[in-house]
Amino acid sequence: MASHNEEIRAAYDARRRAVEQLRSLDAEVGDNEPNEEQRASFDAINADIDKYDGKLDHHISEGKLDERSAYLDGLIGAQRDAGMVTENGLTPIEQEARDLFRPANSEGAQSRLEFSADAAERSRLMRRDLVAGVAGDGAELVPTSLFGELYVALREGAESMFSLGRNVITTGGEAMAFPSVSSFSSASLIAEGGAVGESDPQFVTPNVTMNAYKYGLAIQVSPELEQDNAVPGALPWVVSQAVQGIRRGVGAALVTGDGSDKPNGIVNGSTTSTATGVTYPTADNLLAAQHAVVSGYRPTATWMFNDDTILGIRLLKDSEGQYIWRPGLVAGSYDTLLGNPVVSDDNLATIGANAKIGVFGDIAAGYLVRIVNTIRAERSDQYAWLNDLLTWRFLGRFDGEIIDNTAFTVITNEAA
Repeated sequence: MASHNEEIRAAYDARRRAVEQLRSLDAEVGDNEPNEEQRASFDAINADIDKYDGKLDHHISEGKLDERSAYLDGLIGAQRDAGMVTENGLTPIEQEARDLFRPANSEGAQSRLEFSADAAERSRLMRRDLVAGVAGDGAELVPTSLFGELYVALREGAESMFSLGRNVITTGGEAMAFPSVSSFSSASLIAEGGAVGESDPQFVTPNVTMNAYKYGLAIQVSPELEQDNAVPGALPWVVSQAVQGIRRGVGAALVTGDGSDKPNGIVNGSTTSTATGVTYPTADNLLAAQHAVVSGYRPTATWMFNDDTILGIRLLKDSEGQYIWRPGLVAGSYDTLLGNPVVSDDNLATIGANAKIGVFGDIAAGYLVRIVNTIRAERSDQYAWLNDLLTWRFLGRFDGEIIDNTAFTVITNEAA
C-alpha cells in the first residue's frame, strides 16, 4: 500500500496537471463563449481538482494522525522501558486512556468529564499537557484537554462559521451586552495654539445582546472499540463525530437562524446586494457586492456560497474576457473570486426568488460567535446496557449575533 507521502505527491501532481488542462482550455476558448463541449470539459476538470483537493486533505490529516499515534507508541515504549507500569500492567498513558472510557465509581451509572475554559485554559487551547514523571518529554506530546480538542476542531475548516466568525468564550451563560460602534473618531488638522476638537465614536443603541442556547447530541459506540484501543483510538473518533454534529446543528443557525430562541444568522444582515433575476449572480453583480462593503473590510473579506451557486459562478468572465474565478494553485490554498477567498457553506440558499444566496465581507469583524466555556462530555454504560453499547453525550451552549452590518453584505436574488 502506498504511503501517505506517496499519495500526497500523486494527488498533487494530478492536481497540477488538471490546472494546466484548465489553463489550456481557457486559452482555447479565449474571448468567445464556451460551447457545450467546452463547458462540460470545464466542469469535469473542476470536479477533478475538487477530487484531488479532497485526497490531499484526507492524506495530510491521516498522515498527521499516524505521526501522533507513532509518537504515542514510542512514548508508551519509553515508559515501559523505564518500568513505569501500574499493577494492571498499563503505563500511565494507557491507564489515562482507559480511565476516559470507564465509570468513575464501581456502581458506574455515569462517567462525566467536564472541562471549563478559565483564563489560563483559553490562553493555551493549542497547548499539550505534560506527562508527569517522564523526563525530557515536552508539553506537545500528549493530546489537548477534551474542551480544547472540541474547540480547535470546531474552528478547523474554512466552511465553519466557528472559524470565520469572531469567537468569544464566556465563563457563564447569562445574557451579555456587546457594544457595537456605528461611527468612529476622526482626527482633524489643528493650527498652532488651536483647540483640540472632540470626536467621539458613536455606539449602536441598544447594545447587541447575546444569550446562550443549548445544543447537544448523543453517540453510541461498542465496548469492542474501547477494548481494542489501549491508546484511545476511540476517543478521537467520538470527538470527531461530536464536532461534525455540533458544526452542522449550530452552524446552520449561525447562517440562517431567525434569532428567536436561537442564534441570529448572518443572512439577516441589513446591508444587501442584488443578484439580478432568479439566476446566478453576474460578474457585475459580484463587483457591486464587493463595493457594498466598507473599503477597510474588503482586503480581509471572504465569499460564502453553497456548492451549487459556486458551480454557476466558476465560468463567469469580466469585461475583458478573463475568468474572475481563480483556482488555488497550491494544495490547501483557497480558490479566489475577484481577489478574495471563497468558501462553501450549504446552509446558504440555492438560487430562487428573493433567496439569500451568498455573503461577502470580513465575517470576523461583522459576526460574533459566543461559546459558553463548558462543553459537557458525559458517558453512560447503563443507558444502552441491553444492546451492550456505551453512550456518549455532548452538550454545549452557543449564540451568534451580527455586530457590524457594514462589514459584510448579503447577496440576494430578485423576486423575479
